Amino acid sequence: KDADNNYQATRSRHKWNHEPFDFSSKFGWDNFYKKGMEQTEIDSENRDDGQNNDVSMESLEFEWHAHIPHSVIVDAIKPTISSASQYYSQKQSTSSSSSSITLPSILLVGCGNSALPRILHDAFDTPVQITCLDYSPVCIEMIKSMYEASCPNMDFVVGDATNLQQVKWWDDNKTMEQSAVGTKKHFDVIVDKGLLDALMCGEGFDLETLMKSTNDVLTPHEWGMHVLICFELSKASKENLVELGENVGNGNGSGGLVWDFNIPVEGSENGRACFNLAWRSRSKKD
Repeated sequence: KDADNNYQATRSRHKWNHEPFDFSSKFGWDNFYKKGMEQTEIDSENRDDGQNNDVSMESLEFEWHAHIPHSVIVDAIKPTISSASQYYSQKQSTSSSSSSITLPSILLVGCGNSALPRILHDAFDTPVQITCLDYSPVCIEMIKSMYEASCPNMDFVVGDATNLQQVKWWDDNKTMEQSAVGTKKHFDVIVDKGLLDALMCGEGFDLETLMKSTNDVLTPHEWGMHVLICFELSKASKENLVELGENVGNGNGSGGLVWDFNIPVEGSENGRACFNLAWRSRSKKD
Protein backbone atom coordinates (compact mmCIF):
# COMPACT_ATOMS: atom_id res chain seq x y z
CA LYS A 1 0.00 0.00 0.00
CA ASP A 2 1.02 3.63 -0.40
CA ALA A 3 1.81 4.22 3.25
CA ASP A 4 2.54 7.94 3.06
CA ASN A 5 -0.74 8.70 1.31
CA ASN A 6 -2.62 6.52 3.78
CA TYR A 7 -1.04 8.16 6.83
CA GLN A 8 -1.94 11.66 5.60
CA ALA A 9 -5.27 10.82 4.00
CA THR A 10 -7.37 12.91 6.36
CA ARG A 11 -5.23 16.02 6.70
CA SER A 12 -7.40 18.07 4.33
CA ARG A 13 -10.79 16.85 5.56
CA HIS A 14 -11.49 19.29 8.35
CA LYS A 15 -15.08 20.17 7.52
CA TRP A 16 -16.38 20.42 11.05
CA ASN A 17 -17.10 24.00 12.05
CA HIS A 18 -17.69 24.76 15.71
CA GLU A 19 -18.25 27.71 17.95
CA PRO A 20 -15.86 28.18 20.88
CA PHE A 21 -16.80 26.17 23.96
CA ASP A 22 -15.24 25.10 27.23
CA PHE A 23 -12.79 22.45 26.08
CA SER A 24 -12.58 21.07 29.61
CA SER A 25 -16.34 20.45 29.73
CA LYS A 26 -17.81 17.01 29.05
CA PHE A 27 -21.10 18.68 28.09
CA GLY A 28 -19.22 20.86 25.61
CA TRP A 29 -17.59 17.86 23.94
CA ASP A 30 -20.81 15.85 23.82
CA ASN A 31 -22.45 18.82 22.12
CA PHE A 32 -19.52 19.20 19.71
CA TYR A 33 -19.85 15.61 18.51
CA LYS A 34 -23.64 15.74 18.31
CA LYS A 35 -23.65 18.94 16.24
CA GLY A 36 -20.83 17.68 14.04
CA MET A 37 -22.67 14.46 13.24
CA GLU A 38 -25.90 16.34 12.55
CA GLN A 39 -24.15 18.75 10.17
CA THR A 40 -22.36 15.89 8.42
CA GLU A 41 -25.67 14.12 7.85
CA ILE A 42 -27.23 17.32 6.45
CA ASP A 43 -24.26 17.87 4.14
CA SER A 44 -24.52 14.30 2.87
CA GLU A 45 -28.24 14.63 2.18
CA ASN A 46 -27.69 17.88 0.27
CA ARG A 47 -25.00 16.53 -2.03
CA ASP A 48 -25.79 17.03 -5.69
CA ASP A 49 -22.79 15.28 -7.25
CA GLY A 50 -24.72 12.10 -7.99
CA GLN A 51 -22.71 10.05 -5.49
CA ASN A 52 -24.05 7.96 -2.64
CA ASN A 53 -25.55 10.22 0.01
CA ASP A 54 -24.60 7.94 2.91
CA VAL A 55 -22.40 9.52 5.59
CA SER A 56 -18.83 8.39 4.94
CA MET A 57 -16.32 7.44 7.61
CA GLU A 58 -13.93 10.13 6.37
CA SER A 59 -16.56 12.86 6.69
CA LEU A 60 -16.92 12.03 10.39
CA GLU A 61 -13.20 12.33 11.07
CA PHE A 62 -11.72 15.49 12.55
CA GLU A 63 -8.07 16.16 13.28
CA TRP A 64 -6.71 18.37 16.02
CA HIS A 65 -3.11 19.43 15.34
CA ALA A 66 -3.46 18.18 11.77
CA HIS A 67 -0.09 19.66 10.72
CA ILE A 68 1.64 16.82 12.62
CA PRO A 69 1.49 14.05 9.98
CA HIS A 70 0.29 10.64 11.04
CA SER A 71 3.42 9.17 9.44
CA VAL A 72 5.56 10.94 12.05
CA ILE A 73 3.60 9.33 14.88
CA VAL A 74 3.78 5.91 13.23
CA ASP A 75 7.54 6.15 12.71
CA ALA A 76 8.11 7.22 16.32
CA ILE A 77 6.10 4.27 17.65
CA LYS A 78 7.58 1.58 15.37
CA PRO A 79 10.59 0.66 17.57
CA THR A 80 8.35 0.16 20.59
CA ILE A 81 5.91 -2.00 18.62
CA SER A 82 8.80 -4.09 17.30
CA SER A 83 10.32 -4.61 20.76
CA ALA A 84 6.97 -5.47 22.33
CA SER A 85 6.08 -7.88 19.52
CA GLN A 86 9.37 -9.75 19.85
CA TYR A 87 8.97 -9.99 23.62
CA TYR A 88 5.40 -11.30 23.47
CA SER A 89 6.27 -13.79 20.72
CA GLN A 90 9.21 -15.18 22.71
CA LYS A 91 7.13 -15.33 25.85
CA GLN A 92 4.42 -17.26 24.03
CA SER A 93 6.93 -19.71 22.53
CA THR A 94 8.27 -20.65 25.98
CA SER A 95 4.85 -20.83 27.61
CA SER A 96 2.89 -24.02 28.10
CA SER A 97 -0.35 -22.07 27.88
CA SER A 98 -2.48 -22.38 24.75
CA SER A 99 -3.83 -18.84 25.11
CA SER A 100 -3.55 -16.47 22.17
CA ILE A 101 -0.45 -14.33 21.85
CA THR A 102 -0.47 -10.88 23.43
CA LEU A 103 -0.40 -8.12 20.85
CA PRO A 104 1.53 -4.86 21.20
CA SER A 105 -0.97 -2.33 22.52
CA ILE A 106 -1.65 1.37 21.98
CA LEU A 107 -3.96 3.49 24.13
CA LEU A 108 -5.27 6.75 22.69
CA VAL A 109 -6.43 8.96 25.56
CA GLY A 110 -9.01 11.57 24.62
CA CYS A 111 -9.13 9.90 21.20
CA GLY A 112 -11.88 12.12 19.77
CA ASN A 113 -12.93 11.35 16.21
CA SER A 114 -9.45 11.35 14.73
CA ALA A 115 -8.38 9.05 11.90
CA LEU A 116 -5.30 8.12 13.94
CA PRO A 117 -6.79 4.97 15.54
CA ARG A 118 -7.60 3.32 12.21
CA ILE A 119 -4.24 4.36 10.76
CA LEU A 120 -2.30 2.91 13.71
CA HIS A 121 -4.39 -0.25 13.48
CA ASP A 122 -2.95 -1.08 10.05
CA ALA A 123 0.38 0.73 10.13
CA PHE A 124 2.76 -1.96 11.35
CA ASP A 125 4.15 -5.27 10.12
CA THR A 126 2.64 -7.00 13.12
CA PRO A 127 -0.96 -6.75 14.40
CA VAL A 128 -1.51 -4.31 17.25
CA GLN A 129 -4.32 -3.84 19.74
CA ILE A 130 -5.77 -0.32 19.70
CA THR A 131 -7.85 1.09 22.55
CA CYS A 132 -9.79 4.31 21.96
CA LEU A 133 -10.65 6.06 25.22
CA ASP A 134 -12.72 9.20 25.63
CA TYR A 135 -14.94 10.47 28.42
CA SER A 136 -17.64 11.46 25.94
CA PRO A 137 -19.99 8.52 25.31
CA VAL A 138 -21.26 10.34 22.21
CA CYS A 139 -17.72 10.32 20.81
CA ILE A 140 -17.13 6.65 21.61
CA GLU A 141 -20.41 5.55 20.02
CA MET A 142 -19.54 7.52 16.91
CA ILE A 143 -16.04 6.17 16.39
CA LYS A 144 -17.24 2.67 17.23
CA SER A 145 -19.70 2.95 14.34
CA MET A 146 -16.87 4.28 12.15
CA TYR A 147 -14.16 1.72 12.84
CA GLU A 148 -15.56 -1.41 14.48
CA ALA A 149 -16.31 -3.25 11.23
CA SER A 150 -12.94 -2.59 9.58
CA CYS A 151 -10.66 -2.72 12.65
CA PRO A 152 -11.05 -6.05 14.48
CA ASN A 153 -8.24 -5.32 16.95
CA MET A 154 -9.79 -2.12 18.26
CA ASP A 155 -11.60 -1.51 21.54
CA PHE A 156 -13.79 1.47 22.44
CA VAL A 157 -13.93 2.58 26.06
CA VAL A 158 -15.68 5.43 27.87
CA GLY A 159 -13.39 6.60 30.62
CA ASP A 160 -11.54 9.41 32.36
CA ALA A 161 -7.86 9.69 31.42
CA THR A 162 -7.10 11.31 34.78
CA ASN A 163 -8.45 8.25 36.62
CA LEU A 164 -7.54 5.26 34.46
CA GLN A 165 -7.33 3.01 37.51
CA GLN A 166 -11.14 3.05 37.66
CA VAL A 167 -11.79 2.45 33.96
CA LYS A 168 -13.78 -0.62 32.95
CA TRP A 169 -11.40 -2.03 30.36
CA TRP A 170 -12.50 -4.37 27.65
CA ASP A 171 -11.53 -7.98 28.34
CA ASP A 172 -11.25 -10.28 25.33
CA ASN A 173 -12.58 -13.16 27.38
CA LYS A 174 -15.59 -11.30 28.78
CA THR A 175 -18.33 -8.99 27.66
CA MET A 176 -17.93 -5.32 28.50
CA GLU A 177 -20.57 -5.73 31.21
CA GLN A 178 -18.61 -8.57 32.82
CA SER A 179 -15.27 -6.78 32.83
CA ALA A 180 -14.24 -5.51 36.23
CA VAL A 181 -13.77 -1.86 37.04
CA GLY A 182 -10.18 -1.18 37.95
CA THR A 183 -8.84 -4.29 36.21
CA LYS A 184 -5.05 -3.91 35.97
CA LYS A 185 -4.09 -3.30 32.36
CA HIS A 186 -0.92 -2.12 30.67
CA PHE A 187 -0.25 -0.58 27.26
CA ASP A 188 3.01 -0.40 25.35
CA VAL A 189 2.26 3.06 23.94
CA ILE A 190 0.07 5.91 25.16
CA VAL A 191 -0.89 8.66 22.70
CA ASP A 192 -2.20 12.04 23.80
CA LYS A 193 -3.07 14.17 20.78
CA GLY A 194 -4.80 17.28 22.07
CA LEU A 195 -6.13 15.95 25.38
CA LEU A 196 -3.67 17.87 27.55
CA ASP A 197 -4.63 21.09 25.74
CA ALA A 198 -8.30 20.52 26.54
CA LEU A 199 -7.69 19.65 30.18
CA MET A 200 -5.52 22.73 30.69
CA CYS A 201 -8.55 24.86 29.85
CA GLY A 202 -10.20 23.78 33.08
CA GLU A 203 -9.74 25.53 36.39
CA GLY A 204 -7.70 23.59 38.91
CA PHE A 205 -6.27 21.11 36.42
CA ASP A 206 -3.43 19.13 37.96
CA LEU A 207 -0.82 17.84 35.51
CA GLU A 208 0.46 15.39 38.11
CA THR A 209 -2.94 13.66 38.30
CA LEU A 210 -2.99 13.01 34.55
CA MET A 211 0.61 11.81 34.37
CA LYS A 212 0.32 9.50 37.35
CA SER A 213 -2.84 8.05 35.84
CA THR A 214 -1.27 7.36 32.45
CA ASN A 215 1.95 6.10 34.02
CA ASP A 216 -0.03 3.55 35.97
CA VAL A 217 -1.18 1.85 32.76
CA LEU A 218 2.02 2.32 30.71
CA THR A 219 4.05 -0.89 30.52
CA PRO A 220 6.92 -1.11 33.02
CA HIS A 221 9.15 -2.47 30.25
CA GLU A 222 11.82 -0.12 28.97
CA TRP A 223 10.25 0.15 25.49
CA GLY A 224 7.18 1.91 26.95
CA MET A 225 6.47 5.21 25.19
CA HIS A 226 4.25 8.24 25.85
CA VAL A 227 3.47 10.38 22.79
CA LEU A 228 2.33 13.92 23.59
CA ILE A 229 1.14 16.27 20.84
CA CYS A 230 0.00 19.59 22.25
CA PHE A 231 0.40 23.34 22.04
CA GLU A 232 3.79 24.71 23.06
CA LEU A 233 4.44 23.82 26.68
CA SER A 234 5.57 26.47 29.13
CA LYS A 235 8.94 26.15 30.79
CA ALA A 236 7.19 25.37 34.07
CA SER A 237 5.12 22.57 32.48
CA LYS A 238 8.21 21.01 30.92
CA GLU A 239 10.06 21.14 34.23
CA ASN A 240 7.03 19.60 35.92
CA LEU A 241 6.90 16.75 33.39
CA VAL A 242 10.62 16.08 33.79
CA GLU A 243 10.29 16.01 37.58
CA LEU A 244 7.24 13.77 37.45
CA GLY A 245 9.04 11.50 34.99
CA GLU A 246 11.94 11.11 37.39
CA ASN A 247 9.68 10.28 40.30
CA VAL A 248 6.97 8.10 38.78
CA GLY A 249 6.84 4.40 39.34
CA ASN A 250 3.96 1.96 39.45
CA GLY A 251 5.26 -0.27 42.19
CA ASN A 252 6.41 -3.15 39.98
CA GLY A 253 10.00 -2.17 39.31
CA SER A 254 9.46 0.11 36.35
CA GLY A 255 11.72 3.00 35.59
CA GLY A 256 10.61 6.59 35.21
CA LEU A 257 9.98 8.58 32.05
CA VAL A 258 12.61 10.51 30.11
CA TRP A 259 11.18 13.37 28.05
CA ASP A 260 12.29 14.84 24.74
CA PHE A 261 10.41 18.07 23.96
CA ASN A 262 9.80 19.97 20.73
CA ILE A 263 11.07 17.29 18.39
CA PRO A 264 11.40 18.86 14.91
CA VAL A 265 8.74 17.72 12.43
CA GLU A 266 9.30 18.58 8.78
CA GLY A 267 6.39 20.48 7.28
CA SER A 268 4.85 21.45 10.62
CA GLU A 269 6.44 24.89 10.83
CA ASN A 270 3.13 26.68 10.27
CA GLY A 271 1.34 24.84 13.05
CA ARG A 272 1.17 25.68 16.71
CA ALA A 273 1.57 22.21 18.18
CA CYS A 274 4.75 20.54 19.34
CA PHE A 275 5.75 16.88 19.15
CA ASN A 276 7.01 15.41 22.42
CA LEU A 277 8.04 11.87 23.37
CA ALA A 278 8.80 10.13 26.64
CA TRP A 279 10.43 6.74 27.07
CA ARG A 280 10.76 4.48 30.04
CA SER A 281 14.14 4.90 31.64
CA ARG A 282 16.16 1.78 32.33
CA SER A 283 14.13 -0.52 34.57
CA LYS A 284 15.13 -0.34 38.21
CA LYS A 285 15.14 -4.14 38.42
CA ASP A 286 17.80 -4.33 35.65
